[in-house]
Amino acid sequence: MYSASDLVDARLLADSLADVKIRTHLFNASAVGAMGDLPFGETWPEVWIADERDLARARAVVAAHAARRSASGSVQCGACGEDSPSNFGCCWNCGADVAPDIAPEDGHRAAGAPGDLH
Repeated sequence: MYSASDLVDARLLADSLADVKIRTHLFNASAVGAMGDLPFGETWPEVWIADERDLARARAVVAAHAARRSASGSVQCGACGEDSPSNFGCCWNCGADVAPDIAPEDGHRAAGAPGDLH
């Protein structure tokens, strides 16, 4: 359902999906070593969801993930009052969630450019 630009991006998204109880599979985690022998688009890490019924919820998580990655500035933690970079999902100081809430709904897979949702 999501082609990541790198393994860190894929793992961060998979963790965000796990936080809302969406099971995932990570593909091409080791394929970067084959880059050059395979077309580069075939080596991008991919996050697939295990249950197609989670697709709508997963799309909301991906949208929040993309927004967080491109965010600049800072956000104040509601738990401890510290400022954390806007692209953080949790407070650097106390670990409290500073990411927007994700609402429940439906899941699937496909390939594309990094950051593409399918």
